Amino acid sequence: MCGIPGEDEYWERRREEWENPRAFRKCSAWDEDEPIYENGNLFLDGETEEIEKERGYPMEELYEGDLLDIVEEQKGIVADSAEWNGNWECIEYRYRVA
Repeated sequence: MCGIPGEDEYWERRREEWENPRAFRKCSAWDEDEPIYENGNLFLDGETEEIEKERGYPMEELYEGDLLDIVEEQKGIVADSAEWNGNWECIEYRYRVA
């Protein structure tokens, strides 16, 4: 077309991809469904003071990694994210459903 080497082959391949996109898929991950997530709350009731003494910080100041460890210890769930909710005094966490 413009004298670029291999240009005709390139456009021929692109035409074939447009005509039959299933034959030229590059990533099978697009075919998979999105993972399903669920949210949960871990109410610590009387254990908050004990955890704060053990960790050395108030619950509001704990890092997400610490909260994830607490959720795993208490519930046996490996969560993807966790944060402290001071209004409800609980750890809100999110995990992937298998």
